[in-house]
Amino acid sequence: MNATETSGGYVRTFNRFEFKYVVSERQAEALIRDLEPYTTPDPHSPTDRGYPVYSVYWDSPDLVFFWEKIDGQKFRRKLRFRLYEGSDDAFVEIKQRIDQTVQKRRTRMARTAIHELFGRGPIDAGREHGVTDPVVQEALILCRRHLLEPKLAVSYRRRAFFARYEHDLRITFDTRLQYDARALDVRERFETGKYLLPADRAVLEIKFNGNVPLWLTKLVGKHELLSRRFSKYARSADLEFFDGRHT
Repeated sequence: MNATETSGGYVRTFNRFEFKYVVSERQAEALIRDLEPYTTPDPHSPTDRGYPVYSVYWDSPDLVFFWEKIDGQKFRRKLRFRLYEGSDDAFVEIKQRIDQTVQKRRTRMARTAIHELFGRGPIDAGREHGVTDPVVQEALILCRRHLLEPKLAVSYRRRAFFARYEHDLRITFDTRLQYDARALDVRERFETGKYLLPADRAVLEIKFNGNVPLWLTKLVGKHELLSRRFSKYARSADLEFFDGRHT
């Protein structure tokens, strides 16, 4: 991971691998108990309720980012705006996958500034001129190239843990995963949406830069976890636009 200071705030670039699992809440709680000797809770989620995460995803009129995911293209990108509770700012994020490697570039902006710059799309030519933040520049170019517009908002609660000794290893559990196709203003989050998974299911993600430690490999085997392709945006878009036929 590396970070550079820019005029738009703090640009951070992540290069990592991700394993994803869909588990029951009972499985999640059992695994969290077994993780205790090896991990420490993220300071943002000191309780078992975790913290809320809210994202607005943009896509083209013909859902180019959705179809790239469904088709399993080895190189693909998506644009989202991520909000955390208690902050007037949000993150402009470009998440990119190259084969098995996930790269994420993001920068922080005031929500009102994001709304003024991006609006609801499409982006007219030259909007990126005068913008010095590289992530925002790239986001505006993507918007103009693909005629991007806000498509879906996704909300969930996250419990996160860092490994005690493997500092690049992070484990997250996401619950209460909901989406909405109407409340797409980055300045406000929806209260109640449609569930993209059953309410008793959680999404487990293991994120790392190097190798998965042996203790975690053993825990994955002990709990009989099976990795699967899963995208919160793709699942939500599939349910909203295609009755869940593709995921």
